[in-house]
Parts: sequence; C-alpha cells; structure tokens
Amino acid sequence: MEIIQITKEEFDKYAEEQSNKNFYQTSAYGMLMDRHSFDDYYLAMKDDFGNIKAATLILITKVFIGYKWGYCPRGYLIDFNDKELLKTFTMLLKEFLNKRNFMFVKIDPYIIYKSHDNSGIDNSDIVSYLLEIGYEHNGFNLNFENLKPRWNAVTTVSTNEEIFPKFSKEIRNKVRKAHKMGLDMIKGGPENIKEFYSLIDKKHSRKLNYYLDMYEILGKKDMFEIYFAVINTPKYIENSKKLYEEEEKRNNLINEELEENINSNTEKIIKRKMASDMLLNNFKQDIINATNLYKEYPTGVVIGANAIIKYNNEIFFLIDGYKEEYKNYCPNHFLKYQIIEKFRESGYTRMHLNGISGDTDTSNEYYGLTRFKLGFGAHIEEYIGEFTLVINKGKYNRFKKINPIRNWLNQPIA
Repeated sequence: MEIIQITKEEFDKYAEEQSNKNFYQTSAYGMLMDRHSFDDYYLAMKDDFGNIKAATLILITKVFIGYKWGYCPRGYLIDFNDKELLKTFTMLLKEFLNKRNFMFVKIDPYIIYKSHDNSGIDNSDIVSYLLEIGYEHNGFNLNFENLKPRWNAVTTVSTNEEIFPKFSKEIRNKVRKAHKMGLDMIKGGPENIKEFYSLIDKKHSRKLNYYLDMYEILGKKDMFEIYFAVINTPKYIENSKKLYEEEEKRNNLINEELEENINSNTEKIIKRKMASDMLLNNFKQDIINATNLYKEYPTGVVIGANAIIKYNNEIFFLIDGYKEEYKNYCPNHFLKYQIIEKFRESGYTRMHLNGISGDTDTSNEYYGLTRFKLGFGAHIEEYIGEFTLVINKGKYNRFKKINPIRNWLNQPIA
C-alpha cells in the first residue's frame, strides 16, 4: 500500500462509487477552494495491483514559517468501519504529509454519530477508534465551533408523497401568505449573480468573486443554481381583490344573520363579524399596497434569493437572503418550499437545510434558526465531529499558541 497523488478525474471516478460520497469531496469543490486561499490536492491509497482503497481531497494552506496544514472536508472517502484499512491509511498519510512539512490535518467525516429518529444509528465506536489510532477530537460541540456544522437539519422526501403537510403550522401559514401576496419563483443565471450577492452579502465574509467562481466551476457540472422570490405585482393585485370580494360576500351574509337574530344571543355572530371586518380591512390594505407596488414595479420586484448545491440526489441549501423591507412577504419560507417541491418532483430525496444548533433550548441564541429549519419537516443529523491528526507535534503546539495571537492582531479595532 502507498499514498500517491492522483488526477481530479481519477478521484471523481472513485468518489462516485463510495457510500459516503458528498459534495465537499469532489474536484469541483476543490477547484473552487483553490481559487480562494487553499491549494487542492487529491490523494489515494493504492494496493500492489493499483486499486484505490481510500482517497481524499485535501485542501492545503501555508501559515507558519514554511509549514502548512491540511483539511479534508467531510473526508476521507474510506470505509470507516474497516479498522485495519483506516489504521493503515492514517499511518501512510501521516508519513506522506510529514515529508512535506505538514503540522496537522483536519477531518470531519460525513458520518452520523447517533440518530435522533428511530433508525438506531450509533457510530460511537468509530469515534473511539479514531481516538485510539492518534486523532484528537474537537468534542461534541453544540453550535458552530467547527469548520463545518456538526448538526444539520435534513428533510427526506418522496416523489409520491406531499411534503407540505409535514411542515410546521407556522411554516405552512407563511408559505400560504406568500402565495396570496403574489410571490413567484424564478431561476437565475450567471447574469444575475451580482443581484443575488446584493441580497446575501451581509450573511458572511465571502466576496462576490466567490459566487462568480462557484457559478463558473459548479455550474459547468450542473451542481449550482440560484433562485429568486419575486412579487408578481399584477398577480398580487388580482389575488388581493379576489380575497376582498370573497370576504365581502361572507361579511354581507353575517350582516344578514345578525338582522335575523337581532332579538337572540348574537355574541358568537358579533365575534365572527368583527373577525370578518378585520380581514376586510387587511385585504383592502393589501389592494392599496399591491397597487402602489405595481405603479413602481409593473413587471415585478425581486425580494429574496436562495442558492443551492445539487449532488447525489441531494439538495444543499447553501445560503439565502432577502430585502428587509419585504420580510413580511415571507420570501425565504416561500423559496425553500418551492425548491423542495421542484426537486422532490424531479426525484431528489434529501434536502439539507444546513447547520443548526444541537441545543434546542429556547434560550439558545440559535433557537430561532433551528426552529425555522426544523419547521420544514426536517429531522436532526448529528455528525461525529471534527478530528485533528497531528503530523509534527512540536510545530503544531507552537502554532496553537501563536494562532490566537495572529487572529487577535487581525481583528479590526472597530
């Protein structure tokens, strides 16, 4: 057995055959990160007959007096239950990287730790064995301390079963509200990346070029798409008028009922009348809002966006954003539902809503985010977490001491 560097094509071919394959262990992701602070390399362990027994994309960065560290995102691509294979790969990888001035390498395998449904998954033995053969565990963290989230919300779907009834009541109501307000979903192209970025640029530190590169690299492989929520202003007017007219008819019937029962107990009827009057007022205001929007945006106005990754019959919600002044139109709820429905009908079976907190207490700062994502009929997936394989212990310990200082010096004063 030996560790060697292989081509992107050879790596992707091997990756496609693995049960734990994922978007982060692809040459497309490697090429993207190669343009943004990392170098991408593709390593494989081959036997004496040239057969690949394990492989990984490793992202590399030089940070410390000629030394470097590596990251195998959601890797390795190996059977983690084959202890001898895992031990051999670890030993050979450590020797390979030691000759090339590595301090350490990080991994965060795409492996569920323990199930939070009825599947009975328990991979605590894999964690124990990784520790046994020399890996350091970053711990069973609850929030976003790792390079990739340890807790994810995942919705599993079937082409033959509607997903909408599985959503929480809050999500269903907001999706219905968005429909009433005339929202449509449209697919964007490379010419829309700047508009997309304007909606999400405050979410994290990624720059516009990152998404331009993402569309260029992943778009060629049909792995990346962007979608926009648009208020269809003519539809908004039409819907509002229709709802107003329907409620007006109900209101008139309630008025007739009140007159017929004027001498009896009318408390319940009066309550219905008050509720109907309130709805009429709301629908009237919607007509006014819709008309004003139509005057300004006769062809519609973009108010939100979502970006997704497509891989292995799975959809990954990458990032989203919306215009704050249109928050009440529920563009994010609407888009996620529309995207889930679109790809459910196309045969996709898993929808990753991305990272959540493992602490579901209402006092947790991420509680709102977690509740929102789980509201889409999602279950919790808890992964085994992040591990560090130390290559050069002396340099690694020095790096750990100096890195907090480097990070502090890089922080802006205000």
